[in-house]
Amino acid sequence: MITGKTLIGVFCDECKEHTTKTVKYLRGHIKSKRDSLYCSRECANKGHSKRMRGKGNPNHGGKFHGKTMRDRTMEERKEIGKKISETMIRKGISRGKNNPKWAGGQTKFTCTVCEKETYKKPYITRMIISGKQQPTCSEECSLVLGRRNIEYENTSIEIAVANELTERGIKYEEQYNLGDKFRLDFLLPEYGIVIECDGDYWHNLPEVKRRDRRKNSYIEACGYSLYRFWEYQINADVEACVDIVLAEINEREAVV
Repeated sequence: MITGKTLIGVFCDECKEHTTKTVKYLRGHIKSKRDSLYCSRECANKGHSKRMRGKGNPNHGGKFHGKTMRDRTMEERKEIGKKISETMIRKGISRGKNNPKWAGGQTKFTCTVCEKETYKKPYITRMIISGKQQPTCSEECSLVLGRRNIEYENTSIEIAVANELTERGIKYEEQYNLGDKFRLDFLLPEYGIVIECDGDYWHNLPEVKRRDRRKNSYIEACGYSLYRFWEYQINADVEACVDIVLAEINEREAVV
C-alpha cells in the first residue's frame, strides 16, 4: 500500500547520486511545477547558484549566503510577505485561476446557526461535504454550534434531583440550551423556574464562580426564577431541596 510516507528512488540533478524522497514530497514537487530534485541542501544550493543571476543571488559560489525565514525577525517576514503579495497583484496572479495555489475557488453555504450566506475555501468545503464539519459564518456562530453539540453526562446529584422531580410529577427539561449562551441543569417550563446543581469542589473555583455570576444574571434577565443547590445539600436531603422549589409552585397556583 502506497502512502504519503512511502519512499521512492530518484537521482539527484546535481551530483547524479541515487537518493529517496517520500510520495508526499514528490506530489508537492510536481504540483508546484519544480523540475529539479536534489539529495541534500548542499546540492540544492549548488543547483540554485547555477540558475540564479545578478548581485542579489544569495547562492553565489554554490553556497547559500542569505538569511533563512527562520533567521529573520517578524517584521522582516511581514515585509517579505507584503512584497510577494504586491508582485502577485502586479502580475495579475493574486486571485482566481491565475493564482498558482488555485484549488477550485470558494463555495457558498448557509450558516447552520444564523442562516446567513458564507463562503468556504476548498479544504473547509471538503470537510463540510464529507460531514465532518458544519458551515458557520463567524467564530461566534462556531462557538454556538459547539455548545449545541456538546454531549453532557448527568452527575449523581443531577440524577438525584431528576428522580425527585419525576416522583413529584413535576415536568422538566434537562440540559436546556438558553439562548445559545448557557446550559441549564433543569428548566421547569410550566413555571419558568431554573434549578442548578453545584458540585462542592468545581463551583468553588474562582473562574467557575465568575461564570456562575454571569449565568445568574442572564437567567434572571430572561425572567426565570433561579434555585441553586450545593452538592452537600442534595446529598443530605434532596426532598428538602425540591420542597423549596415546590413552595414557590404552590404559592403561584394558590394565587391563580
